[in-house]
Amino acid sequence: MSRTAIRDYEEIVETLKGYIEGNISGNSDVMKSTFHDDAIMYGYTNDGNLSAGSIQNLYDVIDQLGPAKDLEYRIDVLDVAVTVAVVRIILEAPGAVYTDYHTMLKLDGKWKVVSKLFHQY
Repeated sequence: MSRTAIRDYEEIVETLKGYIEGNISGNSDVMKSTFHDDAIMYGYTNDGNLSAGSIQNLYDVIDQLGPAKDLEYRIDVLDVAVTVAVVRIILEAPGAVYTDYHTMLKLDGKWKVVSKLFHQY
């Protein structure tokens, strides 16, 4: 088992704040720096439909829904193994609750989300 520096945890959380701020502002441009250009997203919405494919699907939804000013969230870094990480994010806003799992990769010294799995309650 490798020892992970506290700095890595802090960098991961800082990276994911772009995702959170994009949700709060309702502006996907704010969150794009969080994700790798080829990131994917899969998950179920509260009506049982599967959302699958490119992270562009997330950007489209964020821009359509607009700001989530009353958003509450929790970021839990579940595991870090040198250049890979798994993070759970719980998002609660009026009318929508999500659990996200983000897998991250450290590329050129920066953490990027390469995949997002989610379930909307």
